[in-house]
Amino acid sequence: RHSNLHLTMVVVSAAAVPGADGTMAHAWESGAGEANWDTAVQEDEEGNIVTNQSLSGADLIRQRRFRQEQTDYSQKRKRVVRDMIRYLYVVVDASRWMRTKDPVLPPGSKIDVTLALLRNFVLEYYDQNPLSHLGFIVLRNGEAEVLSPLSSNAKAHLVALDAFRVLVASEPPNKGGELSLQNGLEVAGRSLGHQPRHGSREIVVLVGALSTCDPGNVLTDTVPRLQAANVRVSTFALSAEMHVCRKLANETNGIMGVCLDKTHFRDWLLGGQCTPPPKTKTIEGCEMVSMGFPTRISEDVPTLVHATRDTKLLSRTAYVCPQCQAKQSQLPTDCVVCGLKLVLAPHLARSFHHLFPVPVFEDIAIDQCLSSSTKDNTSKGDSVAVFRMDDGLVTKSSDFDRCCFACLKMIGTILKPEKNKNEKGPGEEALRFQCPSCKNVFCADCDAFLHETLHNCPGCLLNQS
Repeated sequence: RHSNLHLTMVVVSAAAVPGADGTMAHAWESGAGEANWDTAVQEDEEGNIVTNQSLSGADLIRQRRFRQEQTDYSQKRKRVVRDMIRYLYVVVDASRWMRTKDPVLPPGSKIDVTLALLRNFVLEYYDQNPLSHLGFIVLRNGEAEVLSPLSSNAKAHLVALDAFRVLVASEPPNKGGELSLQNGLEVAGRSLGHQPRHGSREIVVLVGALSTCDPGNVLTDTVPRLQAANVRVSTFALSAEMHVCRKLANETNGIMGVCLDKTHFRDWLLGGQCTPPPKTKTIEGCEMVSMGFPTRISEDVPTLVHATRDTKLLSRTAYVCPQCQAKQSQLPTDCVVCGLKLVLAPHLARSFHHLFPVPVFEDIAIDQCLSSSTKDNTSKGDSVAVFRMDDGLVTKSSDFDRCCFACLKMIGTILKPEKNKNEKGPGEEALRFQCPSCKNVFCADCDAFLHETLHNCPGCLLNQS
């Protein structure tokens, strides 16, 4: 049965303004709008639409913490199994549909914004996954091209992304052709199929087109092979959701996202894809992975050192493989001669924090006092609560709970709103977060730093020592 689908298109006229080159362009392309619709309308924690003017700094912090609680396995007392070694391919749509501008992704085209975020993604990915490998594939003109193969060399990926950005800037806007999703999945799947089984095999697809031109059927030909190879595919649509992308993510236990704005794109890519995903299948056994801890040497005369599998360079410093005595230029890497994985002790330590995450801190009310000294040294005014510290030494939050345990900043105080601000209630200084293990209190900035960068609680570490 065939049904006719009628689409109603609403054309909204936008004021034209002269661009930098003298040509007429839309007003939203300049990014100089004071109240764009993409930044003026947002959602709160319960999904209700609110305006950006009503969101204070404290509300934005609570939204970030709400997203953390959705994936907080430490508080839910769940056993989480993650892969410490990941093999990830990022498949980037570089068709002609990515050369257009979007008011949601200012100021350049979609491909410009994507390549800029991918540079940050490379650095964040290797910072959180030092033992993992990363690769890039671009899709354009109906073909898939390997921009940079799987490797642990972040510098090689950054150079490849910069070179491709220069190439895109030199081409006309109508260049790029059509998107072929199946060709990109086939190229990435064949490469991931040869990787060791002890690591996770993942593909992240960034799509900006609304259609795909494939030589076959993705759902019946490609998806079964990806499932047999245990490849996880996650897709992110920059324009609108396609059924094939949603089906692909669901069948391979991946996630699907649709771009709301530039901040959402950054959060999905840097916040969601840098952390290793939990394993959903039952673990039958464990495999021993051989690793070597090389020795760093410095010589007066430069010698040939392996930079990659195909290139060498002259250097005075190098890392010597303990198994074959081959010289490598950087760590972590796989030895070019014997294939042994060469790492350092800090690399292993940075890979373990995903298995033992810091629990989400509890939000403490403003009028709640955790120490007796705070109750005795408090005086209230019209809109300001004044807390006085005595001359005693504060070693834990139970001594004085209005001081951040990490940075010693005064927190949990109700401050008067500034004259130029229309905040309805306390600001960020009124927020206090308590660790459920050590019971110490932290400010909003330290809470974000401990969960996103340090991955350790200083109060818990102090109790362990």
